[in-house]
Amino acid sequence: MIGVCTLMCAGAKTASAQCGLALKDEVMKDKDIVGKATYLKDFRVRLEAVTASKKQKEEFSILLNKGTHYRFTVKADSACTDQIILKLYDFTKFYGSNYDESDGMSYTSFDFFCAKTQVYYISLSFAQGREGCAAAVVSYIGNY
Repeated sequence: MIGVCTLMCAGAKTASAQCGLALKDEVMKDKDIVGKATYLKDFRVRLEAVTASKKQKEEFSILLNKGTHYRFTVKADSACTDQIILKLYDFTKFYGSNYDESDGMSYTSFDFFCAKTQVYYISLSFAQGREGCAAAVVSYIGNY
């Protein structure tokens, strides 16, 4: 399980325990979404409402390994009325998201089959720019 051992993250922000840890635990309890996936890392954010002078987005970096199947799962606080958006990309390419901009649908999770070992970036934001907190969980599904 070299893929699990070499997973690294930088820049994770810590939110209050009510916001972040409870959301992470909710994601991990939902076996319909997580299945038999192995927890690797979580990112917790508390985002303020968008204003003319302030953008609403948190970005994180993560090292993902070639030949590994990952699952990215998101959950917003129950008090939040907005959809959380997770985007996965590197410096030159967008790889995936849980949000379909063409129809405004958001999904709880999406899977990523990593074709290249490198640093990837994750951004978390809300579709309508409202205030709220959310958690994103990265899980290991297996090697392919």
